[in-house]
Amino acid sequence: MKKIVITGGLGFIFSHVTEHFLNNGYDVMVLDNLSAGSHPELIKEFGMITTKEGSGILTFVETDVSYATTIPIITTFDPEYIIHAAAISDVDYSIKQPVKTIQANNNGTINIFEAARQLKNLKKLLYVSTDEVYGECDHPKSESEILFPKNPYALSKSFGSQLRLAYDNTYPTLKDKTVETLFCNVFGPLEDDRKIIPAIKRALEGGKPVELHNGGEGYRQFIHVSEIPAIMGMLLELGNRTYNVTTNEGFTVNELITYAEKITGKNVPTIPGKRSGMDSRYVMDGTRIAKEFDWQPKRPFMHQFSEYLLS
Repeated sequence: MKKIVITGGLGFIFSHVTEHFLNNGYDVMVLDNLSAGSHPELIKEFGMITTKEGSGILTFVETDVSYATTIPIITTFDPEYIIHAAAISDVDYSIKQPVKTIQANNNGTINIFEAARQLKNLKKLLYVSTDEVYGECDHPKSESEILFPKNPYALSKSFGSQLRLAYDNTYPTLKDKTVETLFCNVFGPLEDDRKIIPAIKRALEGGKPVELHNGGEGYRQFIHVSEIPAIMGMLLELGNRTYNVTTNEGFTVNELITYAEKITGKNVPTIPGKRSGMDSRYVMDGTRIAKEFDWQPKRPFMHQFSEYLLS
C-alpha cells in the first residue's frame, strides 16, 4: 500500500482529504494537535472506513508539527507522500498573537521539509498555502507574481512558499519532488461558522447576525471542499510547481447575502464590523491548473452554494 502523511488531517478541509485517501487504499498517518477547527470525532468514523476491503489503515498521532519530534515520527513511518496543511490559520488570532503564529507555522513547515529530505522513498511533498500571500489584488494574480502578504498569517504561509523553492533547489533528495497549492476560500460541511458562508447559513437559521467588515465589500473567490481531494491526488502524482486552486468565481459579501436571500426567501440579518489587517480583494488566475491538467470544477459555485444553504 502507498503511505501518506497528512498534517492537519482532522481539520475542516483536510479531513475530507484524509477520508479520500483512506477510501483509495492509502495507509494514512494524520498529525493533528486537535486545536480549534479540528474534528476528533472523525477518528472513529475513519476507523470504520479501514474495515472495508481495499481501504487503507489510519494512524493518528496527536502532536503539534512545530515540535522537533515531528521529524522522527515522519521518518519512521517512511511515507511516499506528504501533504502539509497544518497551521494556525485564523487571521484574527494571528493579528493578536503574531509571534506565536509565525513561530508555530514556520517551525512546523521547517520540520516537515527537514523530515521530507531524509526520506529515501519520497515521491512528492505538497505544501498547502493560501491566496492571502498575494496581498491586495488589483487583478487576478498568477503563480509567477510577487508575494505581498499583509497580515501575520499570510506572512507565515509565504515563508513556506519560499522555503519550498529553496529546499527543492538545494537538496537533491527533494529536487522536483515538491508542489504547492494556493487555495481560494474553501467552503462546505464542517467549516467553522466564523467564516462567511457558514456565518450566512447560521444567520438564516436564526443565529448570530453576519458581521459586515468594510461594509460587506470584501471580495473572495470560492471553491467547494468536495473538489479538493481529487485535486490533491492529481497534484501529488503530476504536479511539480505552484498552482492557484480556484474556480475563478468570486463575490463580495454583500453579493453572497443577496444570493442567499433569493435562494432561501429569508432575510440575512447583519451588523457592522471592522477587521484590522484585512485585504479587501483576493483574486487568483486559475489558468495554470486548468490548462496543465484540463481541470474544472465538477459543479458551478451557485449550485453548491444553494445546496449548502438548504441542507
